[in-house]
Amino acid sequence: MTETRELTIYALEGLVAGGDIKGETLRCLNLETGKITNIPETQARQDTSWDMAFKRSVIYLNSGPAGPGDVQGALIDPPVDVSREDFVKITADDLKRKFDSVTTVPPGAQFRGEDVEPAIFDWRVLKDGRYTHNSVKGWKLRLADGARYAKMRMKRLEADCKAITIQYAYQPGKDAPLDEERMATINPGECFNFKTGSIAPESGMEWDIKHDGSRLLINSSVSGPGRAGALGSNKYGATWKNVENPSDSIAYFMDEFGAVFRNPKWYRYNIDGKHNLHPNGAVYAIKTLAGVYKLQVYEYFEHKGSDLGNFRIRYARLA
Repeated sequence: MTETRELTIYALEGLVAGGDIKGETLRCLNLETGKITNIPETQARQDTSWDMAFKRSVIYLNSGPAGPGDVQGALIDPPVDVSREDFVKITADDLKRKFDSVTTVPPGAQFRGEDVEPAIFDWRVLKDGRYTHNSVKGWKLRLADGARYAKMRMKRLEADCKAITIQYAYQPGKDAPLDEERMATINPGECFNFKTGSIAPESGMEWDIKHDGSRLLINSSVSGPGRAGALGSNKYGATWKNVENPSDSIAYFMDEFGAVFRNPKWYRYNIDGKHNLHPNGAVYAIKTLAGVYKLQVYEYFEHKGSDLGNFRIRYARLA
């Protein structure tokens, strides 16, 4: 095992919470050289010079739909799993000792490449070995054209996730009155347009959401050319009738890459009651063409008045 490197990755200025619909520039890291470069996200998908990319709270690998690098990742030491009261007592030294204790990739580590992490998640729940719809959660949606909105919740999920039935109300413009509530059924492989209230072709701005069988994707960012976004909350489901203006949110989240570092997440959220992200000590193995590394995010911090996208990481080569 080689000497541990510790790097600070500062965010680029002008980051937008939830993501910029005009596109974003990544802070990209080559693990072998330790070099950090700025690469536009669309260009990064054709670039083999980087291994990991950082933007806002998102971390992803150069593989799969994100890039041609074939970089693989695996969780090799799980996040600290303690109560909130005990979590706030964890020190920087505790995280460092956790990292240092990992000396090899354990047998059975499940390496995988990058994939899309949808903005619409937890729409189904596993009960008694079968998935059913999440009747609690609701979503505010910004639609593909970026100028229209809707609210949505799940009403039914067929066996094996074959078809979903949603309840929704369309909003024709910012702060406009909602249209009447409607129901719609979407089968795997189908896209839906909230304005027309019908199944739509997966073309340009024609669609807002897509049911791909196990995920609900939205038309923006890494999933489509549109400007769609989503903001989900159990509060929206519990107070469904009171959600009268889906366009009133400050930020809407888009589909992102980052499957390895989001399952499980590298952080715990809102431990301090201030909606901050706190690294949880998870250690990941990253396999590149140059070798295998262990890596831990150990600090996420505010810089120049912004708490978006500033990381401190440590890593060391294992093989």
